[in-house]
Amino acid sequence: MLNHASYGLAPDAMLEHCAALRSDLERDPNVNLGEPLQARLRAVAEAVADELGLATGSCALTTSATAGAAAVQRSLPLDHGDGVVVLDCEYSSVIRGWQRRCDEVGATLHVVPVPVPLADADELLDRMSSVAGDSIKVLQFSAITSSAALLLPVDDLAAWGHRRGATVIVDAAHGPFHVDVGGWHDVDVVFGTLHKWLPVPRSVGILWSPAVPLWPAETSLTFDEPTVVDRFGWPGTFDPAARLAVPAAMELYRSWSAAGAIGDSEELADYAVGALAAVGAVPTAGEAHRSPRLRSFLLPGVDLDALREHLLDANIRAWTGRHDSSACIVRVATHVYNDRSDIDAVARVLDRIVG
Repeated sequence: MLNHASYGLAPDAMLEHCAALRSDLERDPNVNLGEPLQARLRAVAEAVADELGLATGSCALTTSATAGAAAVQRSLPLDHGDGVVVLDCEYSSVIRGWQRRCDEVGATLHVVPVPVPLADADELLDRMSSVAGDSIKVLQFSAITSSAALLLPVDDLAAWGHRRGATVIVDAAHGPFHVDVGGWHDVDVVFGTLHKWLPVPRSVGILWSPAVPLWPAETSLTFDEPTVVDRFGWPGTFDPAARLAVPAAMELYRSWSAAGAIGDSEELADYAVGALAAVGAVPTAGEAHRSPRLRSFLLPGVDLDALREHLLDANIRAWTGRHDSSACIVRVATHVYNDRSDIDAVARVLDRIVG
């Protein structure tokens, strides 16, 4: 299992804990889904903010990163002639959301191509400057891009956006409990996911905005609440069990970290770079832009369908996709249940089909 980054994979103990929480809610939903639930969810949101080093009171839980992105796109003021800048490695549905929003008001969406492999962030910043003008309304980028797994310099990109007057939004779908999101000092809005790298069952998203007012994309009963955590507390009838399971998941994650398992996973990702490069796979990022536990590789001349068939036949689960007409991508996510034999199995498959 090397596709942890797509959906996460909750341990049995966490699935059982979540099921127990759900069963308790169902004993009396008329009471348990009312104000007592909102109080519990506020406490969870505060605990998450504290764990991640974010300002409490400005952090809300959402259904997913997609829900967070939609809320941001609908909340930010955007007028005719405004410019919105995103990178072409942003998640496709997020780009589509910004295109719809720009079309509604007559704004312009600038999609900046990112060089892959990425060795020097200055080249990316130069490309952004050549595409966008001196004044833009919104800049959005991923802290860790999805398919290419590029670790982008958040503060450098944010500074570029702020010099042009932009509201800076970070897509942190692969951020919480993977990189230090609390260390980003120059961003305005962050949306992301907890269930990818935290061992909590699907699905739980996160939205953090210390100064920019945000509202859910759906007009629910809590839409007009004064705080962001309460506005997102009731998105309509939903299953809150996963959100309530977050504190137990954080405790389990802390135990993994203390035992050295998270560090071992990061070392395994480094091992993957050497092992897969040795059979002809091309790392998508130079060392400075490699995320801790998520690595992608270009496979020149490899047929995507054949790659997927070979991986499935070997009982390997890894994300794959098309990069361009000449290459596809394989992405591996290393986690606490992986070891070198998993990487070696991928290397054996690639050795048969690369080149």
